[in-house]
Amino acid sequence: MELARDKHVLYWLTSLVALVLIMIIVGGLTRLTESGLSMVNWDPLMGIIPPMSKLAWIDLFNEYKLYPEFIIKNSSMTLSEFKYIFWWEYGHRVLGRVIGIAFILPLIYFGFKKYFNKKEFLIYGFLLLLGLIQGLIGWWMVKSGLVDNPYVDHIRLATHLFMAQTILMILSYLVLKKIYPSKYEFRNQGHSFKYQFLIFFILTSVTVIYGAFMAGMDAGKSFNTWPLMGDSFIPNSLIGDSGLHELYTNSVFIHFFHRILAYLTCIFGVYIFVTSFRYILSNFQKKHLIIIEIIIFIQILLGILTIIYEVPILLGALHQLSGSLLLMFTATYTFSLFEK
Repeated sequence: MELARDKHVLYWLTSLVALVLIMIIVGGLTRLTESGLSMVNWDPLMGIIPPMSKLAWIDLFNEYKLYPEFIIKNSSMTLSEFKYIFWWEYGHRVLGRVIGIAFILPLIYFGFKKYFNKKEFLIYGFLLLLGLIQGLIGWWMVKSGLVDNPYVDHIRLATHLFMAQTILMILSYLVLKKIYPSKYEFRNQGHSFKYQFLIFFILTSVTVIYGAFMAGMDAGKSFNTWPLMGDSFIPNSLIGDSGLHELYTNSVFIHFFHRILAYLTCIFGVYIFVTSFRYILSNFQKKHLIIIEIIIFIQILLGILTIIYEVPILLGALHQLSGSLLLMFTATYTFSLFEK
């Protein structure tokens, strides 16, 4: 009976992981197609109903015309062009609601069937809270592009993306524990490896966050050369006069620093891969680490191609997806090292 319960919960959690990954992909495509500001209102209940008539489309389009994106960027946009960007944002929001339903309804059923202990209920309650907060963050992000500037704030965008990735990391860890319940163990001399891997996880997280800054500021289009940025490795105007604000407001610095972080992540990842195998006891752990290394190199390659080809939609979306996968596999490995 307990094995059947675990299998049902595993299917549920795995489905949620897949849905969140799809949500991240759709969110990336919504940004890359510049569709995120097409819906200027947030209605959690009735917002699931799209325009059903030509008159409704015209009313919605006229409302969009009142906001900075149309006035400053898209003043020549037609109704059919508006429909294209609307459907991307609409799909993104509806998918968020689908994930909420896919989480809550099985949770109620499993709870009624007493599948969970108290600790598990706390974890799922925390995930539910994160999901609700994520919806608020999404609207907080959109609002930043509806006032004066027709672009969402890059820090709010990074917060929205990293919250989605945090939910993904927790769900993936719960899946991992259903598949491999044991804690990741090492020989005695490998104790320091736990802390090295923790540093690697933090480095990966900061790299991903700066990738979101890049996306929010379109910084990837500023230098479309590699390994140089323009004519030099360290570009001009790297540091301005804003002090610490340069760390997260200067698009040139953000681009440069994201590259440096990516190099460091790759180098440190290779170091961990080479040095850790003499400590690892489980073949499962070895396979987990191999997957991380493969994703690192895929991510580096996608990053280079995305820059060189001036951030095409497909490469940009794949780069964001592989970054999320890298964070997911790195986080689950880290959590398994430090679990009690």
